[in-house]
Amino acid sequence: MPSSNILLTTGLVFTLGLLITAVVDPLFGQCKSTNARVINSDQQSSTIALADGSIALLPVGNLKMHSQVNVGVKQRLFSGTSEYKLKAPLQPLMLNKHPSE
Repeated sequence: MPSSNILLTTGLVFTLGLLITAVVDPLFGQCKSTNARVINSDQQSSTIALADGSIALLPVGNLKMHSQVNVGVKQRLFSGTSEYKLKAPLQPLMLNKHPSE
């Protein structure tokens, strides 16, 4: 009987560790931004070419072909996979054009 309890406890600890990893992995990781070129785009997604020569798929559609976009890259902590998100372009500052009174 005691050996079955040890086996059950080991399985539960292993499962709990995998669950914690699955929850924590998307939250932490290295974030950076990079420029990329749109090589294909349809209504649902866009394919981009990164500076290091790799290709990634973005869940954002209707981007202009061959345009340069700023992409946020998040490298997952444990799995090492990368997640790409399109960053919004910087909005120009709107200056007050009315003369002060």
